[in-house]
Amino acid sequence: MQPSHQNRRSCAIFIALSGRAANTTDRVLRSSPRLRGGCGARRGFTAVELMNFLALAAVLSALGMYALARYARHGKTVEAVSSVNSLASAAAEFYNASDATQPTGAAAQAAHAMRHFPPSARAPVPEDALSVRGKRYQSNLADWSASPWHDLRFKVVQPQCYQYAFEAQGSGATATAKVSAQGDLDGDGVRSTYSLSITPDGNLTGVVDKVMTKQDIEE
Repeated sequence: MQPSHQNRRSCAIFIALSGRAANTTDRVLRSSPRLRGGCGARRGFTAVELMNFLALAAVLSALGMYALARYARHGKTVEAVSSVNSLASAAAEFYNASDATQPTGAAAQAAHAMRHFPPSARAPVPEDALSVRGKRYQSNLADWSASPWHDLRFKVVQPQCYQYAFEAQGSGATATAKVSAQGDLDGDGVRSTYSLSITPDGNLTGVVDKVMTKQDIEE
């Protein structure tokens, strides 16, 4: 049976519309990276983009590790600064109160002339500098039981990163004292030092230096 003229015309229109739809779909797929390769497909990273991302991640990681290491070292140096300040203040107080050890009835000026600091430490704490070379030292009560630590009411309960020393000499106007902390946080053999000196002023009053001496600090 031959198709009618109306049927042939309908088929031609259907074929034309199908062709247009196919062309439109193809243009959409080409213009949209997300739709290329199938419905819902996403464009992957190129090799250059991936290398840039990895390089950026490496830089950020290195900066983060550096900042963390510096923060950790700074936290340890706080121990030295705080302890040296505490010791120096205690030494000045000891000097100013040392009049009490003078004979009863002595004139005030004479008593002041005999003011003194506690004796120098026989050994620093810890005695061996290697005990705080890239590590901490856990002291015990015996380490702090002798002079001058006992006189200054000073001790470190927590594991310490620094070796503490105290030196003193003279009396009256010529008396001097020095407190120091030395440590090697990274264990490279270079020791950082924090120190304060205490000397009497014109009124024979012990005064702590306003500026702490710092050498080879690790921050």
